[in-house]
Amino acid sequence: MDWMEYKLRRLYGKPSLMKQFIIVLILGSSLGIFSAYTMIRSIYNIGRMDAKKEFMELQHINPLELQKRNDSIFPIENGKLKIKN
Repeated sequence: MDWMEYKLRRLYGKPSLMKQFIIVLILGSSLGIFSAYTMIRSIYNIGRMDAKKEFMELQHINPLELQKRNDSIFPIENGKLKIKN
């Protein structure tokens, strides 16, 4: 970190307290923005991977075979009306 301080002093001279505050504020803000971007991007990528995984597992549903019933609600058997005596 000494080389950074040396180069800054060589460029700008000895910074005042206000300049030091602004430099720290800029560096802190850029670090905060970068960390927020990284966190949001990683959450987005996790969601995207989960969505791809779900879509890859989808399959077509086979038609459901219904069981033939013989009761008063469904009196048709083999295409003929079943009549009770």
